[in-house]
Amino acid sequence: MAFFYFARHGETTWNALGRWCGRTDVPLSDVGRRQAQLLAQRLKQISVDALYSSPLGRAMETAGIVGKAVGREPVADDRLVELNYGNWEGRTYEETRRDAPDVYAAWERNPASVAPPEGESGEQLIARVTPFLTVMAQKHPSGNVVVVCHRTVNRLIACHIMGAPLAEYRQRIPMDNAALNIFETREGKWQVVKLNDTSHLAELGSEPPGATAGQ
Repeated sequence: MAFFYFARHGETTWNALGRWCGRTDVPLSDVGRRQAQLLAQRLKQISVDALYSSPLGRAMETAGIVGKAVGREPVADDRLVELNYGNWEGRTYEETRRDAPDVYAAWERNPASVAPPEGESGEQLIARVTPFLTVMAQKHPSGNVVVVCHRTVNRLIACHIMGAPLAEYRQRIPMDNAALNIFETREGKWQVVKLNDTSHLAELGSEPPGATAGQ
């Protein structure tokens, strides 16, 4: 039996402004670095056998802070990158809804099969992430593994493990900055232990307005 601690990276300035941030390399804000430090303090309480991260800067910076606390160097894996938001990158929720209401409405109804223009659908994302899960379960049959990635990646993984419709990931799975999701694997089978745990961030209060829109 192994435990996988999937974390979302700390806050970025785009998160705070409610801008879609997929593949753009936006660094952590000061708040995001403090969130990462608190996440690291939480994870320092367990013995970490391995640390993986999305290669994007905001995830690697978070993983680096965690790595110093737990004594592990983060290993980047391209399969963990955030959803590609295509033409929506850097734009706000309101801008995308205003400028292309029909396209946005179709995506909002079914973000699993509909992709942002020039972007990636939820189904395409989970297709590249599930092989990572399979390999990790085989490579780490026991112990504790930390994975730092992104909001949509974490949400879709949670739906996949629970067998929930991928199209409902935005409605069913909240995922705050620096939140922790704990999954258990036993003989290659995954199950959810805890989702969107932010108890380690209590001293910071709630997320800033707009943070829920960005990635």
